[in-house]
Amino acid sequence: MTAFEAALLGIIQGLTEFLPVSSSGHLALGQALLGIEAGDVTFEIIVHFGTLLAVVTALRERIMVLVRGCLARDSGALRMLGFLILGTIPAAVFGIGLKTTLEEAFASPAAVSGFLIVTGVILWTTRFASGNRKEVTLVDAVIIGCAQACAIFPGISRSGTTIGMGLWRGLDSREAGTFSFLLSIPIILGATILAVDDLLAHPPSGDALWTLIIGAVAAYVSGLFAIRWLMRILAGGKLERFAYYCWIVGIVGVGYFWS
Repeated sequence: MTAFEAALLGIIQGLTEFLPVSSSGHLALGQALLGIEAGDVTFEIIVHFGTLLAVVTALRERIMVLVRGCLARDSGALRMLGFLILGTIPAAVFGIGLKTTLEEAFASPAAVSGFLIVTGVILWTTRFASGNRKEVTLVDAVIIGCAQACAIFPGISRSGTTIGMGLWRGLDSREAGTFSFLLSIPIILGATILAVDDLLAHPPSGDALWTLIIGAVAAYVSGLFAIRWLMRILAGGKLERFAYYCWIVGIVGVGYFWS
């Protein structure tokens, strides 16, 4: 992988991680189009780390309030921390249990394209969902966490699925977006830690390490932009517009890669 390809894929990752169009799906399709070997998810996880830094930067004030509240043993902060942990468990269990299946899915751009069509359906249904509830409940955390687990397959948007489920649960659109972004932190961090073990066991060469760094930086910058843009879109209640993009890319992808 060249530095240019790493930067391009990093930008794609950053934009699509938080926009509801599936970052993993776009990475898989981008790799297929560029002729980059799929199957090794190290690059995907490293650029996900770049988006992790982006969400921490974008939500730093909310995160600091949560940290200070937990240190002060504030019941509201501790409850939210518990909800985030609870919402992370389904995706963690699915991710570990289906590791081989996920790697096979990444290697099949036709399957990824099909999952993008499914994401489009999920997003389109949000036009019928509405709510103004500002506080996440235990049931919300469990259901949204299960939705996040379904989004481990490339092509199923994590942000689109979790935000969409939050909207269906009656959450305010911005609160649904914020909880979705906060929920991404532990799952991306956990995946990155697992990747570090592989990197230490099989350290990349100097050139390969630079491509990982370039990809992560590109993902961070574009991810920060995407978060701020999506929060403005959520305020306008137009999440379903992304459905048409997912359908177009998915249908074209199925037609192009199906064999």
